Amino acid sequence: MRSKNYSVSDESRAYDRRFHEAFTAAENARARLISIRPHRSLTPLKVTSYLLLQALLLPVVLCGLLLWMQPQLLEFWRHCIIFWSDQLALPFSLSSQINEASSPLGLQWRQTGPGGPGEQIPGLTNFAITTATTLLVFALSFQMKNKTTPLKYLVQIMCGVQIFTLIFYQLNPARFTGSVARHSEELMVMGHVVMLLTPVMMTIGYYILNQSLLSKLLYTVVILLFFAVMVPHQVLVHALILKNVSTLVMPLLYICFGAVFDVVVFIALFSWVASKAPLNATN
Repeated sequence: MRSKNYSVSDESRAYDRRFHEAFTAAENARARLISIRPHRSLTPLKVTSYLLLQALLLPVVLCGLLLWMQPQLLEFWRHCIIFWSDQLALPFSLSSQINEASSPLGLQWRQTGPGGPGEQIPGLTNFAITTATTLLVFALSFQMKNKTTPLKYLVQIMCGVQIFTLIFYQLNPARFTGSVARHSEELMVMGHVVMLLTPVMMTIGYYILNQSLLSKLLYTVVILLFFAVMVPHQVLVHALILKNVSTLVMPLLYICFGAVFDVVVFIALFSWVASKAPLNATN
C-alpha cells in the first residue's frame, strides 16, 4: 500500500509540474505575441503645457467668436424660420417693432386668440381631448415591459409634466396664455447658450487629449454647425405642434424638448467625437 501511495504521489507531482510548465509557456507566448493596452478611459492622462494652453485658449477664442457672430446667427435663424413658415403655412412673420405680440428677437406669430395678438387660450374641447390623450398614454405605458422599460419611465415623466400642466390650467386658466413667438425666442436663446457652452464642456474631456489642434477645431465646428442648423428647425417643429395640437403642450415641449433635448444632443455628438480620437490620445 505504501509503495502504491508513493507512486500516485509521484505521478500527481509530475502532472502538476507538466501543467505549470505548459501554463508558463502559454503566458510567455501571450506576452511575446499579444500586446493589449488598457482602455484609454483607465489610462493616466499626461497633460502637457501645450495641451493645457489649448484647453484654456480654445474655449475663450471660440466663445468670443460665437458672441461676435450672434447677430448674424440669429438673423440666419429668423430667415430660416420665415422661409419654412411660408412652406408649412405657419403664421410667423418678422416684426420691425417690439411689442406684446412679438418677441425681442423679432419673430411675430400672426395668429390671434382670445388672449390678445399672438396668444391662444385653449378651449374646453381642446382641454378635454388633451386630458383624455394624456391619461390614455399614461395608462398604456404600464404595458411596456422588459426592453421597453426605460422608455416607459420617459413616457411616464412626460405624462406627469403634462398632467401638472393640465391641473395648473384648470386652477387658473386666465394665466395660461401661450405666446408661440416668445416660446420660439426662448428656444433660440437656449440653443445659443448650449452653443456657447460647447467649447467649455469640450475642454474637460476633449481638448486635453493628445491629438492635432486641427482635429479639435474641426470636430468642434461640426458640432456647432449641427446646432446652427438644428435650432431653427427645432423651433419650426414646436410651432407646428402648437398650431395643430394645442398650446397646452407648450410646457411639455419647453421642459422635455427644449434645453434638455439640446443637452442630450450635445452628449450624443460629444460621444461620437470622443470615439474618433486616436488610441494614443491619452499618451
